[in-house]
Amino acid sequence: MPMPSNDFPVFTKTFHSSVYPSIDPTSAALSSKGKVVLVTGGGRGIGKAIATAFAKAGARAVIVIGRTEATLKVAEKEISEVAQNAGSTTIVRSFAADVANAETLSHVFKSASAEFGAIDVVVNNAAVLHLGTLGSTNLEHYWSAFETNVKGSLNLMQAFAQSSLDRDITAPATFINVSSVGLIMPTFPTWSNYVATKLAAFSMTQYLAAESGGKIRAFSIHPGRVETDMAKENGIPTFEDPELPGAFCVWLATTREADFLQHRLIASSWDVDELLQMREEIETKNLLKMAFAGLVGPPLG
Repeated sequence: MPMPSNDFPVFTKTFHSSVYPSIDPTSAALSSKGKVVLVTGGGRGIGKAIATAFAKAGARAVIVIGRTEATLKVAEKEISEVAQNAGSTTIVRSFAADVANAETLSHVFKSASAEFGAIDVVVNNAAVLHLGTLGSTNLEHYWSAFETNVKGSLNLMQAFAQSSLDRDITAPATFINVSSVGLIMPTFPTWSNYVATKLAAFSMTQYLAAESGGKIRAFSIHPGRVETDMAKENGIPTFEDPELPGAFCVWLATTREADFLQHRLIASSWDVDELLQMREEIETKNLLKMAFAGLVGPPLG
């Protein structure tokens, strides 16, 4: 059953469906020169678009992780070609790995760090989706999403946190969690699996930043309704270009003024200039955060 298409939440007056100048990854203001970037689920769809955006932005290295080696090799080649055409010297590497396997993921981090040094940006994009009602779903399929979306997120965060122990807080690393608008939508039958796992990852992302002692900035984004294999297989309507969340991630990773957007759920389609202009209101009113309605007194978060 597809998600409804007429209830998308809008926060800024301007709503984007494609890349615009303020988040253009080829802009000198958003240069990722010297940065080492790792993207899970980077062989296709949104993950590939994010990896490509960082390559366009001139990252020193872009590492893509996925479960299908053949797909990764194609992505590695295509991302490298895009980087070259953009005048970038980005080195692209791919690793076939399941994020649910902590040992394999740890090996990827060690291999990447040995070649390129500390990883500066990690994008948690790998995810699976199983639609079905709680009363009729296949339990093994249902739980497999928790293995990838929750355990996989935990493995990734732990590996990144451990690799960032020696980082100077004046140059913190960045973690971007690709989340879902489903977290704030009305309860929609058959979506419990995806929403529950994404809610867990969203919460862990907040704790990652809070527990890092200022060494890791952490954001959660809704990438938009982008045409991906997952969207096609589940009848999800699509509106945004995949390049949009990619460029938005580059903006987050290179813009320290965006730090106030941590601990919140933000959409890549929202206008970044308006978000920056609204900073005082967002912080004062505690906007874009998960909240428990009806309490009287100061905000809890």
